[in-house]
Amino acid sequence: MIDLNIILTMEPNIAIHATSAMIAVMLTPFVLWRQKRDRMHKTLGYVWVTAMAITALSSFTISGVGGVGRFSFLHGLAILTLWTLFIAIRMAIKGNIKGHQAALRNLATFGLGLPLVLNFLPERTFSRAFSDEAPLVGLFLMAALYIAILFWRTSKRKDFKITTVLPVYRYRA
Repeated sequence: MIDLNIILTMEPNIAIHATSAMIAVMLTPFVLWRQKRDRMHKTLGYVWVTAMAITALSSFTISGVGGVGRFSFLHGLAILTLWTLFIAIRMAIKGNIKGHQAALRNLATFGLGLPLVLNFLPERTFSRAFSDEAPLVGLFLMAALYIAILFWRTSKRKDFKITTVLPVYRYRA
């Protein structure tokens, strides 16, 4: 059972960060994998980009997650997220829709998916809220979901061949 008291008693900066990240996670399927690129896509896209930007910017108010000084690997990911948002918006404005789509799908997969898994490491807030008695349960569930998404994304690529990932060795008898 999820312990909402842990989530409701977060520090304000962490609550802003977590809320904006959850908004982005919830909107991802509707924005990035919606077939129709209509007004709803554009409106939800603006909300998604704003949520991602708030998530990335608010991460700089959070420290104590390991790394050098008050910064960690996740802060580097936040910088990469902001840069990717800038590039993706620029591509859309210039009419490079394929580049825009690729940038934002990769951002959702790696800039949102990977930190989501890492948030379920033992002793992290979401891990404790999800299952304080069995802290690895949330981590394993999120990791399995993330791996499934990676496989799904790979299977959607038209140019993907298994030989691009695993080399094929031919033995001569």
